[in-house]
Amino acid sequence: MELYERTRSSERAWEGRVFWIEQQEVELADGSVSRRDLLRHAGGVGVLARHPNGEILLVRQFRKALDQDVLEIVAGMREPGEAPERTAHRELEEETGFKAAHMEYLGQSYASPGYTDEVVELFFAETEMEAGAMNLDQDERVQVEALSLERFTEAMQQNDIRDSKSIAAWALAQSKGLI
Repeated sequence: MELYERTRSSERAWEGRVFWIEQQEVELADGSVSRRDLLRHAGGVGVLARHPNGEILLVRQFRKALDQDVLEIVAGMREPGEAPERTAHRELEEETGFKAAHMEYLGQSYASPGYTDEVVELFFAETEMEAGAMNLDQDERVQVEALSLERFTEAMQQNDIRDSKSIAAWALAQSKGLI
């Protein structure tokens, strides 16, 4: 069985501040035709940040799509033309006030490839000891929380951390022997 789809037509159906919706008509490998509604996204980064005391720095923020607050790693969207590592440094400092003393690339995570092309570039950061001022976006509200490695693991096991980029970053950092 061949696995591919050829785009027959494509139309931008809606555009917002963060993403846009594209509707496509596709021809499958067997010749049948189908429709795809795709969410297009510029991409972002996620940063698993460890403080020198060994605690992992997370942010808690309200996520309207879920109508609840979510505990997750530092994350944010890339600016046009901005390198992922630069975005990671910027977002870490904006959301926590901490600068990275060391930043290491972990890999990529697809947010949900069934309907979006969003790619999250994941990083591991060792922060400096002292935090400076946070520099949040005007509509951004976050609380910084620090968890020990053991508590982070428990939080995932107890379903307190359910964010896929946070879990992916944790798994990649563990596989590389960073935590």
